[in-house]
Amino acid sequence: MEKIFLFTAAVMMLAFSTDLAYSAVNFTLEDMNGKIYNLKEQLGQGPILIDFWATWCTPCKNALPHLQTLKQKYEKQGLTVLTISIDSPKSQSKIKPYVLAKKFTFPVLLDPNSEVLKQFKGNSVPFQVIIGQDGNVIETHTGYNPGDEKVLEEKIVKLLSAGSGNE
Repeated sequence: MEKIFLFTAAVMMLAFSTDLAYSAVNFTLEDMNGKIYNLKEQLGQGPILIDFWATWCTPCKNALPHLQTLKQKYEKQGLTVLTISIDSPKSQSKIKPYVLAKKFTFPVLLDPNSEVLKQFKGNSVPFQVIIGQDGNVIETHTGYNPGDEKVLEEKIVKLLSAGSGNE
C-alpha cells in the first residue's frame, strides 16, 4: 500500500511540475550591432536568462550590472544571459553608448514594439524569463528590488546543478 501511495504521489508531482512550464516561444531579433539572433540556436545548451529592459527604466538599469555578474560567473557552466531592449526607435540611439559605457558583454537585442515581451506574457519592464535547457519557461519575474539578484542567482545555481536545466 505504501509503494502505491509513493508512486501516486510521484506521478502527481511530475504532472504538477510539467503544468508549470511551457515551451519558450522562438524569436528572431536584431542585436544593437545589426546581427540577427535566434533563440532556437541557444536552446539545449543550458539555462537561458532573458531580461527585458529599457534605457528610460531606472530599475532595469539597476538590475543590469547584476546580470553581467551572473553572466561572468556562470557562463562557463552553461548559462546564457540575453537582454532585450524595448526602447522605441526614437530612443534606440541611447542603447549602444549606455551598454559600452557600462562594459556589458551580454547580447543586447532590440524589440522596439515589445512583440517578444508580449509573447512571453510580459507587460512591463524589467521582466525576466528563465528558460530551462529543455526549452521550457521555468519562471518569469517582473520588477527589480535590491536583493532580487540573490534569489535569481540561487535559482540559476539550482538549475545548473540539476544538469538538465529544468526541475
